Amino acid sequence: MTTRQIIQVEGKSLQLSNLDKILWPRLGLTKADLLDYHARLFSLTQLHWQGRALTVTRYPHGVEKEFFYQKNVPPSSPSWVATHRIEGTNYVVAGDLATISWLANSAAIEFHPSTFVISRPKVPSYAIIDLDPTDPQGFAEAVQIGKYCRDILGEMGLRGYPKLSGATGIHIYIPLQGRYDFSITAQLIRVIGLTLQRLYPNKVTLERLIKNRHGVYVDYMQNHPSKTIVGVYSPRPTPEATVSTPVRWADLDYYEPRDFTLRTVPDWVKEKGDLFEPVLTRPQSLEHLRFF
Repeated sequence: MTTRQIIQVEGKSLQLSNLDKILWPRLGLTKADLLDYHARLFSLTQLHWQGRALTVTRYPHGVEKEFFYQKNVPPSSPSWVATHRIEGTNYVVAGDLATISWLANSAAIEFHPSTFVISRPKVPSYAIIDLDPTDPQGFAEAVQIGKYCRDILGEMGLRGYPKLSGATGIHIYIPLQGRYDFSITAQLIRVIGLTLQRLYPNKVTLERLIKNRHGVYVDYMQNHPSKTIVGVYSPRPTPEATVSTPVRWADLDYYEPRDFTLRTVPDWVKEKGDLFEPVLTRPQSLEHLRFF
């Protein structure tokens, strides 16, 4: 039996349905739990997602069943949902809690905000080092390569801020001043990847074909306007209901992805604050680097 109720969120009428639907079967977490998480984290997700085009992955029957990506806003969207058309795709634009809640009610688990704000689609807010371990490598190997990245960035006069992907990988964000296009951010991360590969050839790869990879894959192609990466504080469709969570560099020695979940992250950020705040407030120049 389908149950429905209408609530008011920031003055907007939002129809909710099947709040008791289990989305994470192993933990018994429901759609209501997902909505509650977004309400508790919205003061932070609003800062990091607002004004960005959203791609979501929806799991209508829970995270152990089929899923699909959603880029185009569906015809049934409420009239108050903000949208923006980019190269033929009409994206939902992140902004208010009502919009995030509406998406979560449709069983959107992962939120992938664009690396640019829609007012400046050719200029990313940051460059991203995406570290993806290749089986049988795992999180420990990603941590090791992440620390090498931190050291290389330091030698380049740059700061990077890590977040756990929520799976086995690590994402390192390098906030930049708004004058570098995607060709420059991709070049920056490629230079870092090539440096890592030269220094640690048995541990790092830039190989695109999965079957030919080894060690930890550095995906510099993530720095492209058509690419998306799971947003900071976004839930993940893992059995443990992990969340892509920012950490301090020192935290990598003590925590694992399973420590950051739908249940634990609200208390983590209440205690630690927004560890990704510098990504918003400390943009960096690349002018001192010769190849730029």
